[in-house]
Amino acid sequence: MRLVAVLLLAWLAVAPAAAGDMIRLQVPVPVVEGADIDPEILVHCAVPEHFTQALVRELRKVAVPAQAPLADMRGRVLKVEIVDALWGGNWFIEHTQTLRVRGALYQDGERLAGFNGVMQGRGGGLTSGCFQMNANFRALTWHIKRWLANPVDGARIGQN
Repeated sequence: MRLVAVLLLAWLAVAPAAAGDMIRLQVPVPVVEGADIDPEILVHCAVPEHFTQALVRELRKVAVPAQAPLADMRGRVLKVEIVDALWGGNWFIEHTQTLRVRGALYQDGERLAGFNGVMQGRGGGLTSGCFQMNANFRALTWHIKRWLANPVDGARIGQN
């Protein structure tokens, strides 16, 4: 029983420090102001919402969601934005899509590094364009996670 109490106390002493090391991910992921993206992509496909959910899920071990706008920039903060989403074609002739995102990692309000992400896809077969679009955005979350492991300023992630 004493061993359990000692382990619990040790965990409680370490847990706040570990939580303090987490990156705060600003959510929801916004669309860049002035972006000319088809409303069907944003509204019907719910791309910003699905991308935010996928990013939170992918980064769950390194980041905690923080509701935007952030009142302060203390600690490490990751901001990601949807820059563009282009969609053409249909289920018969296949979908063609190009997605662009950008992000920056901050430490106590100072920008440390940023990235630009691009994902291009063609295909779809008998799937909907919304499914393909959200799948490509989910793929970008993996690239963002890899970038966070070594955040190089000016990096191009995804499929260039």
